[in-house]
Amino acid sequence: MRKCSVFFPELPAIHWRRAQYLIGLTGGIGAGKSTAAECFRAAGVRVEDADQIARQVLMAAETRPVLRRTFGPDIFTADGAVDRERLARVVFADTEELKKLNQLIHPGVRARFQELLRELQPGSVLVYDVPLLFENHMETEFDLTITITAEQSVRMQRVLERNSWDANEFRARESHQLALREKEKRADLVIRNEADRDSLCHAVRTLLKHIHTARKSTDKE
Repeated sequence: MRKCSVFFPELPAIHWRRAQYLIGLTGGIGAGKSTAAECFRAAGVRVEDADQIARQVLMAAETRPVLRRTFGPDIFTADGAVDRERLARVVFADTEELKKLNQLIHPGVRARFQELLRELQPGSVLVYDVPLLFENHMETEFDLTITITAEQSVRMQRVLERNSWDANEFRARESHQLALREKEKRADLVIRNEADRDSLCHAVRTLLKHIHTARKSTDKE
């Protein structure tokens, strides 16, 4: 498929392989993936967030004993809840610790994703917002994969303005993901998000119109 700018000089080919259309949405830290997800929601599309599902799995009571055995008691608050900031400091300082966490959380996230697919009605579109789409080899699950991208300087500025991170924290977290250029290569569609929110949402609406038009063509066949 064609790699496109935010204004889509050439739209990708769209094929409905099943009754629903599944979009895997990923991108670099600070590229605007969450903003793109908001644009899809504003257009009436169902969006599910893999990070939010992962947090639910992480905070579930049945997960705590395994976390305690794996990472020790220091990642818990005084009342026994998981302290996500403490856990983040542990796993982002050590690649092996991050792998352990992903191995613990991923099965639960995967199970919830399969539930979502069973809930979908024919003719519906689902956007799955997943930072580690390619890292977890999920691309074959989707009809279309999208990578949201921007230059590193732009992404870093966005992150430093909204988070308590410094530049070193940004680079450390990014180092645990697949290189953004590789995500661009693997995606069916690349959206460069260096303009404003309205431009990004315009691109999303244009894509959705293309998807729904393809659906009508499929129904006529």
